[in-house]
Amino acid sequence: MFNFSLINLWCTKNLVDSQYVIWKLLSYNEANLKEEINYIAEPYSEEVEYVFLNTCGFLSSGRAEMMEVLNKLLEKGKKVYILWCALQYFKWLKDDSEDYKKEVEQFNNFLQENAWKVFLIAWDDVDNISVEKLKKWYISKEFGDFLFPDNPRAYTDIAYGYEYLKIAEWCDNHCSFCIIPKIRWKQKSLPMEQIIEQTKNMIASWVKEIIIISQDTTRYGTDLYWESKLFELLEQIDKLEWDFVFRLLYLYPDVISLKHLEKLKKLEKFLPYFDIPLQHIASWVLKKMGRFYDTEYIYDFLDFIKNNFENPFIRTNIIVWFPWETNEDFMELVEFLEQDYFDNIWLFQYHDEPLAASSKLPNKVDDKTLDYRFKFISNLVDNMLEKKNKKRKKQEQIWYVQDYDDEKLTVRPYMHCPEIDEVDEIKYEDITWVFNDTWKIDLWELVKYKSCFKTKNI
Repeated sequence: MFNFSLINLWCTKNLVDSQYVIWKLLSYNEANLKEEINYIAEPYSEEVEYVFLNTCGFLSSGRAEMMEVLNKLLEKGKKVYILWCALQYFKWLKDDSEDYKKEVEQFNNFLQENAWKVFLIAWDDVDNISVEKLKKWYISKEFGDFLFPDNPRAYTDIAYGYEYLKIAEWCDNHCSFCIIPKIRWKQKSLPMEQIIEQTKNMIASWVKEIIIISQDTTRYGTDLYWESKLFELLEQIDKLEWDFVFRLLYLYPDVISLKHLEKLKKLEKFLPYFDIPLQHIASWVLKKMGRFYDTEYIYDFLDFIKNNFENPFIRTNIIVWFPWETNEDFMELVEFLEQDYFDNIWLFQYHDEPLAASSKLPNKVDDKTLDYRFKFISNLVDNMLEKKNKKRKKQEQIWYVQDYDDEKLTVRPYMHCPEIDEVDEIKYEDITWVFNDTWKIDLWELVKYKSCFKTKNI
């Protein structure tokens, strides 16, 4: 018997790659009747012997989390296969910086100390995986280029009604704070006809919400068609029949014009959810970050969304304490956030990554100033979002059931993106009406079909 599970850290793009691996392993149930192969959702279950650990590598906090999870799994007696980004970071990249060499040495020592317990699988090595090889502790020796797998995927989020559609891999941007292009190399887009075929398969499998992802969604197709074909792709997806909706993640405003936003207005199945990782507002800071837009364009972009889409949801990421960020830059950022464009804001403290270009920049902000700025802006954002959420919860809205226990439901508001935005908890006694016109409904049926419902104010 081969019982395995998966832990996905941070990245939904890596999750899609892991879903191909899961399908391949489960397909051995048909090819090899001598051994039962089972995927178990809970990785710490006593039944699980092998765990695939899907890692993040471009942030030191992500790599630290990987090591914490690894140690926890080993304490539980699991055999662990490390996959994707952190593996590329430690095993493929070369750099002479002392911090990087120290990190790599520590990782290699960890592997030696845990031989026969921790193993490695690279992107391009999925075709070589088999249950027989994995039970003999398979270890990838080469770390080559990414290939889109030909085999089907196992949909691990379909119980919640959504799945991710990855339209491209890797990135051509070279933002000074980011090492993703070094880990993942140049952009590789999936041909449009293959994406449409994948979309049809999702719809036929009763996926109701398709979340379109890549490292830089706005540049989809530039490597295949010499220009972005994102909006042509979206128009084709929108024409597909059946009942579904789709949203986009990772929209960079530098290659999207207001004419492109006009095209989005015409799409019937598009959810007006805008995930725009701006990082800052001050033009000077944006230039140092390697961004290709300025303050004026950001305001034009956001104003167009607010004025042309009904109830849009706008999310962004902000980096505080980037080198050269002056007090004036910081206050400009504060004033920008206070204008209440955003429904969700993720804040990040800048820190030097060993392989990032920004780590070599002078004029770093001192730690005391960093702590003050981050606490100040965190309190500002927390208060703003709390007020917005209190107002939202008093309005009529639609939720999707995500989980339940004896006392309450955990539900996701319709416009909120899975795994990113806030979920709500609603007590059963507050549910007043069920969307499917059934006056009495079994709880399991409610969870199974992700029914929509109304509640009293929560």
